[in-house]
Amino acid sequence: MSNLKLPDYRLKQKLLYIDKVNPGTLQNYGDLYLEEGQLSDALDFYLKANNNDGLQKIKEAALNSGDAMLFSQAAKALNMELKPDDWEAIGKKAIEFKKYFFAQHALEKANNEELLSSLKKIIQKEVDSKSA
Repeated sequence: MSNLKLPDYRLKQKLLYIDKVNPGTLQNYGDLYLEEGQLSDALDFYLKANNNDGLQKIKEAALNSGDAMLFSQAAKALNMELKPDDWEAIGKKAIEFKKYFFAQHALEKANNEELLSSLKKIIQKEVDSKSA
């Protein structure tokens, strides 16, 4: 990889929205953001570069971390229609990481009442243990 470093906010905006930047440079910035764990910024650069491989990496990273919103954004960027099984998978992963808002969103999209009920019990148990 080149000697790129993460741009400040102004440069990032310029690269993404003002200047005409070649896709290779945008991809390199996307890779750099991905390496730094800044997935949302990486998504912006991969999307602008039309880099499906990068977008797929973001989708997988979002799934592995239980980030339902980023997962949804990456899937949309890839023109993928998420199915109930996809939402259920991200919902389960979100529960695993105690990302209950993401889990609830995903399980509602999956229309999985059984897992939603289970999630509500998990949340209530946590609330009860914190107030005890």
